Amino acid sequence: MRAWRKFFANPNEKPENLEDIIQQIVDKIYQLDASNLQTEKMLDGINQQLNTATQNVGIVRYNGNGDDGGNLSFSTALLDAHQSGILITSLHGRQQNRIYAKVVTKGASESTLSDEEKEALVQAITNGVNKPKI
Repeated sequence: MRAWRKFFANPNEKPENLEDIIQQIVDKIYQLDASNLQTEKMLDGINQQLNTATQNVGIVRYNGNGDDGGNLSFSTALLDAHQSGILITSLHGRQQNRIYAKVVTKGASESTLSDEEKEALVQAITNGVNKPKI
């Protein structure tokens, strides 16, 4: 009786013969294959989307202008799984604040980077090295 419960949703419906049993099992296998294919497609889509999400972050705080005592300036690198993204720098001074954004592609920028920006970029790249890949 336990074997019936394993293969059939309704244990009261007993198949007439072995051919019916085999057909029901084959139908369930096809249903599982279709469901598995749909799940794999969904996971592939999620994986592709995840690879473009921000995964690696590096931030360096520093005294950018030397005219104030705090480390209120910063450089932040925000990178995806392909080490591409943006580098944002905020230079804080007593009279003004300047903000810069630079594009990062595959771990490098076409713009010249300050030492602090380079450090933030290296932090972001190395933080992602030991993460497991999906």
